[in-house]
Amino acid sequence: MIGCFGKQESNLTLLLIAHMRKAFSFLLPSSSVPEDFYQGVYITNLLTLLLSMLGFLLFYILFFLFGWSSTSLFIILTAGSFLFIILINRVQHKLGRVIFCLLPIYMTLFISVYGKYAEPNQTYITYFDSRFILLVTTILPAVSFRLQERVEIGVCLFSSFLCLMLYDPVHSLFNVGYFQLGFSASSYYYINAVTFICFLVLLFGVLTLKAITERAEHRAKESLHNLNVLNQELITRNEELVNLNHAKELHNEEMLRNQNELKASRELLAEANHLIREQQKKLQSYNLELEKKVEQKNMDLVNTNEELIRHNNELRQFSYTVSHNLRGPVARLLGLTDLFSNPLSHEDREEVRVMIKKSGHELDEVLKDLSLIIDIRNDLYKVRERILFETEWKKTISMLQDQIRPGYQVMADFTEAPFVYSIRAMVQSILYNLVSNAIKYRNPEKELLVEVKTSSLANQDIVLMVRDNGLGFNLDDQRENIFKLYKRFHTHVDGKGLGLYLVKTQVDTLGGKIAIESQINRGTTFRITFPMPFDVSKQVFFDNDAAQIYYDANLNNTVISWKKNITGMEYRRAFQSVLHTLRTYHTPGWIADLRLQGVVPSEEQLWFLSTVLPEAVHCGLKRIAAIGFHDPVRKNYYDRMIAKTAEQGITLKVFESMEEAVLWMEGFIQRN
Repeated sequence: MIGCFGKQESNLTLLLIAHMRKAFSFLLPSSSVPEDFYQGVYITNLLTLLLSMLGFLLFYILFFLFGWSSTSLFIILTAGSFLFIILINRVQHKLGRVIFCLLPIYMTLFISVYGKYAEPNQTYITYFDSRFILLVTTILPAVSFRLQERVEIGVCLFSSFLCLMLYDPVHSLFNVGYFQLGFSASSYYYINAVTFICFLVLLFGVLTLKAITERAEHRAKESLHNLNVLNQELITRNEELVNLNHAKELHNEEMLRNQNELKASRELLAEANHLIREQQKKLQSYNLELEKKVEQKNMDLVNTNEELIRHNNELRQFSYTVSHNLRGPVARLLGLTDLFSNPLSHEDREEVRVMIKKSGHELDEVLKDLSLIIDIRNDLYKVRERILFETEWKKTISMLQDQIRPGYQVMADFTEAPFVYSIRAMVQSILYNLVSNAIKYRNPEKELLVEVKTSSLANQDIVLMVRDNGLGFNLDDQRENIFKLYKRFHTHVDGKGLGLYLVKTQVDTLGGKIAIESQINRGTTFRITFPMPFDVSKQVFFDNDAAQIYYDANLNNTVISWKKNITGMEYRRAFQSVLHTLRTYHTPGWIADLRLQGVVPSEEQLWFLSTVLPEAVHCGLKRIAAIGFHDPVRKNYYDRMIAKTAEQGITLKVFESMEEAVLWMEGFIQRN
């Protein structure tokens, strides 16, 4: 029954999409538009229709609130002009998209100047609202154009920049400048600096995400092209097989016509038939191989398309965050700076200064939040460590020490599952955010109770449970908003609505699952499921012809295995990768298999001993297990290593096999 319901729901969705596509078919680009620009033109047409409707809606709101004004006609003309862009795109799509990007820029500046010229008795707010519109127009070129259309993008972005920078000079040219109309706030020009910074942030973010999206799209097209080439090759091979079978039939007919010759050449015919059968088997085997390649290419294409969709969603989320969440801190900064134009006492001016500094910190926090979200989405960490929950719990309690009152009961039980193989920074962040939320949104009528417990499932997945008796919330009403960015359910305490969004993002990055139960005034329970990685003992992060380097989470060791006689460049490149791992995971142990390494040049030995080894010790290296170090060709290197490791306080031990080295390292894990 559930399957039938899901199928009906899917059919209804497809039917709805078909009706919507038919309803908006007039927005589709003409057949003369090249394939590369088809999507940009279609999106431009959709946004053109939307902006036109919003323009008419803006006119209606202004007319309803203030009646007919000097700018009403121009708002109507601007809204109507957007509709002509759809027609222009059918004839000259580049011109239409340029007009789409430039029209709101210059009409906004014109309406701002003309409105103040026609009606000078306006508030100072009108010098700021048009700046917000000009900032938003920075996004339009990235939506309408491809990066290869550099001239068009440059013209549109330069226009936005020009209008923002010449905003005050143009107003002053027509005697409607801020100070010309009687306003006298000395901090007014501070808005130009804020506007320029916001423009640069928007410009960098939009162009970066546009480049990422187009690269993913290019990879998808390449995969599709390769798939078509393979399909064509398969068709050609099949035709060859058909021709071969046809030749066999002709050969059989000829044998029937020449029965007398057949008796004399029976052995030769048998050999020919055997050869044909072998060829058929080879062709069948080759066809199977081609089918497997086609299937693999299809899977690659699906993965590439999913990646493209993810990047598009991230672009929309980033645009939303920048355009909406920067407004609050900026608006507060503007309001506070205006207060300096009024006569204030020294105490009041100091209080305003403190509030300006606080608003600046809030703006900085928004930018840091965006940076953190981008870091998580970019998968900066890939290797899974063996993480003790007790260690991360102590860090969490230490960071929240100032918030934990004597009457709070915060309990943790990790006996069933004391550790997990995962990414340390994300596990720590998940613990911190869930416990911090439990403290922040506690029920004032109860003593706070927080329970943290881990357990292990049959498939070795680890479950982390965090339960509190706090305020809770209505799960049925808020289910779709729980993990959205900047969504909050209780406003009586300070918060940004970022914690649960980060938890969900980090759980998704780890490939895990999150479940939630909540009742108002009874509390909330979170259950995080961490998947068990496939092979934690050999997580390869560097592999070439010279060496393979991997991280062993069971031993908390970095392992390097040399494959051949190496050059100095190969030696340095491998150990630079090893240093990167030590800096990230601070592994105390290091296993090196030197049996196939050959002779390391003396210059590289000195570089290793003077640069790599001290840095490794600084990052926590305590012991080295070397395999094959007693080889006479390495005597000079061995003597230097003995002296240097003793000087650095490192335990160096030599073994004849990898098994012996691993067994030695396991002894330290057992002692710890």
